[in-house]
Amino acid sequence: MRAFPLAAAAVIAFASPVYAQADEQPVEPPEAALSELSDRLGDPQFQDQAAVMAQVFVSAMLDLEVGPFADAIDRATGGAGPDIDPDARVRDLAPEAEDLPERLSESLPVAMNAMSAMTEGMRDMLPAFRDMAERMREAIEEARDAR
Repeated sequence: MRAFPLAAAAVIAFASPVYAQADEQPVEPPEAALSELSDRLGDPQFQDQAAVMAQVFVSAMLDLEVGPFADAIDRATGGAGPDIDPDARVRDLAPEAEDLPERLSESLPVAMNAMSAMTEGMRDMLPAFRDMAERMREAIEEARDAR
């Protein structure tokens, strides 16, 4: 389950350009945007691209040198920092994460399919949310008028 937050972050990173362009284009109904997002999340080719990118990203993170961070902590705390090899990388400190890039790559398409289904559910619930918002608006106005 640890891979899910990473998967969600990867999907958000890939889906963000759709919303980043919203200011440049006419506003489309939320249902259309949710349908587009659901289709994109459910697209096997997009899922494969996301899985490869996530695998590359996490692999790069595992190769990140942590020695300089440990040294900075040591200097900032007057020598009370962690005793870490100056050449250490994240993978050296977390050997159990060695297979994380592959596990994430395998689980990301499953997570994206689930997010696609949830997005469809949100799209289908929009009319109910609008009705609820209208009822709440009316109730607030009635309460305000009753004072």
